[in-house]
Amino acid sequence: MNRHSIISIIALIIIVIPVAYGLWGIYSVEQLQLRASSDRFSYFDLANYEKIRICNPTPFFVSFSGVEIDVYYLEDVKGVFEIEPTTLDPNSSKVFDINFTSENFSEAQYIFMHMDGEFEGVMPIRLDPNQMAITTTYQTKIIGMIPYQQTVTQSGFEFTQMMNENNSCDSSG
Repeated sequence: MNRHSIISIIALIIIVIPVAYGLWGIYSVEQLQLRASSDRFSYFDLANYEKIRICNPTPFFVSFSGVEIDVYYLEDVKGVFEIEPTTLDPNSSKVFDINFTSENFSEAQYIFMHMDGEFEGVMPIRLDPNQMAITTTYQTKIIGMIPYQQTVTQSGFEFTQMMNENNSCDSSG
């Protein structure tokens, strides 16, 4: 093999490895699973105790620069949950402290309390559960510098079901 071929192969490897690492980071962040930190999920508990479990079902470390969960009711933001940047170990889950902010905390608690009761079937429908939407944004960086966001929008009921599901990391963490 001549000298130019060797230099070309080394240059190609130097370019491909960071791009592959960045793409793997995107894939890994998209695989993260959010779950309740206790036995049953409750919006009210999430807002008051500010804890959430995140599961990394992949066999590699996953880093993210933040997760933001926006809660909408009647198309108005009623509260925002934020998770700080971190790295999760392979095939593990961890309970994180989150930061909840709301322009009107008592209104958010009232909506959350009613939605919890309605979704569990123990409270009559007083607020339309179809008007609640949750937007979850996962933030990461490609090659450590290019911002990337993955956004998932769900109804309040779908989010509740997802938070109560079993996951591949239930036996860990």
